[in-house]
Amino acid sequence: MLPAAAARAAGPILQNAPSVIGTAAAGKLLTGLSGSWGGTGTITYLFQWYRCNAAGGSCTVIHAATSPTYALDARDVGKTLGLAVRATDSNGTSSAYSSLVGPIAPKRPLLESTAQPVVTGPPIEGKTVQVTTGTWSPTPAQLAYRWERCNVHGRACAAIPGATAASYTITAADVGHALLAIVQGTNGSTIQNAFSTTTPPVVDGTLRGPRSTLAPTLSGPAVVGQQLTATPGIWKGVGPIVFAYHWYSCDGSGGHCTLIRTSDGTAYTSAAGDVGRTIGLTLRVSDSTGAISAYTALVGPVAPADAALTPTTAPTISGTARVGGTLTADPGVWTPSPAAFTYSWLRCNPNGRLCAPIPAATRASYRPTPDDRGHALVASVLARVGSATQAALSAATSPVT
Repeated sequence: MLPAAAARAAGPILQNAPSVIGTAAAGKLLTGLSGSWGGTGTITYLFQWYRCNAAGGSCTVIHAATSPTYALDARDVGKTLGLAVRATDSNGTSSAYSSLVGPIAPKRPLLESTAQPVVTGPPIEGKTVQVTTGTWSPTPAQLAYRWERCNVHGRACAAIPGATAASYTITAADVGHALLAIVQGTNGSTIQNAFSTTTPPVVDGTLRGPRSTLAPTLSGPAVVGQQLTATPGIWKGVGPIVFAYHWYSCDGSGGHCTLIRTSDGTAYTSAAGDVGRTIGLTLRVSDSTGAISAYTALVGPVAPADAALTPTTAPTISGTARVGGTLTADPGVWTPSPAAFTYSWLRCNPNGRLCAPIPAATRASYRPTPDDRGHALVASVLARVGSATQAALSAATSPVT
């Protein structure tokens, strides 16, 4: 049974939005970038360009414009352009949208935007965002600013009353909306607008830390001299996401954990002192809103380098983690094949740590009791072949309800 944190939506998970680069003038070429995504297996991309009005609304598909590049022509003058990217992996398909670019200047403009203005700062209620001037040809004599509130895709925008500076302090009315700035350049009688990049949807000021769409995991054999590798999973957050890896050594039941080290490294090699102990990882994940911790399943107990019996696939638990439900442990796969298995069940904190044996819970199946409510459960499997024995822990269930 997988913890609830391991569940994820179908299709790749967007990590950085698609973007468009190029000069916003007829006769020039725009190039779309797919953004960055987390997914399973190979990710493939499909592109579709859209033409919207000067305010970024009433968008329509540009037929046959399905290449990563798009050549601007007279039909685009005065319009804004957007790009949709469909990303597909082995789980399904997801879509994401670039910021709008434009309005598009005529083919021989007196003033054109050669690089889009960029909004910086965290899109969080109560915080302040700023917009750069972008790059222009020639340099405008004057610049003016207007902030707009859009839907979550950065479309269907409307001006925010009074928001006419190069910076803007986000309010409660902006929560759930994307924001952009329109930078207006003026040279003599020539006026040209340029849409900035769009923020992600604004989040509530009380939000703290990213959220997980795929939980972190540890892989590798729990054997002295062998390397365990951490995969951070897939996360969605506000701004850059930073990981810190805290490796722990716990006793054979997953209790009495002590910090081995903190680093940005994703690997740990078991040492002789780890024999009989379990290894766990606490992942500290930070973004612009704060930080949270996530926990991998414990791995082990660690076997000596010359162990006669080792697990090649860890035990697993199936069933329902609720009082009155039934949980069943599968012993996993071992090398060589054991002659017999002995089971015990552990009651842990909600993160699968600080575990202690449950008295008399020594069968392959276990029915959670009221004492287990709010606790995660772990199965410990002791394998035997000849005189050799070795234990292995399963991943923890979600907290019992």
